[in-house]
Amino acid sequence: MATYKSHDPRLRLTKQFGGALLKKSNAKTARPVSVKHGMHVVLKSSQASGGWSFRRIENSKKIQSILYSQAQKYGVRIQEVAKSSDHLQLIVKIKNREAFNAFMRAISGMIAMAVTGAAKTRALKTKFWDYRPWTRIVEILKKYSLVADESIQQFLISINIISQAPEALSSA
Repeated sequence: MATYKSHDPRLRLTKQFGGALLKKSNAKTARPVSVKHGMHVVLKSSQASGGWSFRRIENSKKIQSILYSQAQKYGVRIQEVAKSSDHLQLIVKIKNREAFNAFMRAISGMIAMAVTGAAKTRALKTKFWDYRPWTRIVEILKKYSLVADESIQQFLISINIISQAPEALSSA
């Protein structure tokens, strides 16, 4: 978990975990999780380009299907999904930590397999995801949009969580 100081007051004491923040070490603390507030989740893969891009129509449909089927299975409410070519950003509302952990394990594995065409018996030779999922707790949810929030996008770029802001948006 890391706390960053920023000009944006919403990021001053934000509890963040994962992504490039854990690049050189293993986690020393548990991922901060909130059942009261929404969670902003970022999954990034530098291999997701060309035929494996998340914005390709076939991949986008598969990802959408996986996200919503697994959300229903684990009782997670997806409030927003923003797709870029190499990363996914989600705003989710969870019921408990165990359901969130199971949801994250399921979608990360299923998305990697669906996009690459890998089967369970034939694993990928290299890791598909660059880092562990990056998360932060979002305390403001009414009329909040990931794509419209430029300060958050610039912040994620500055700490090397994402390389560019997402362009496509689909809300639940």
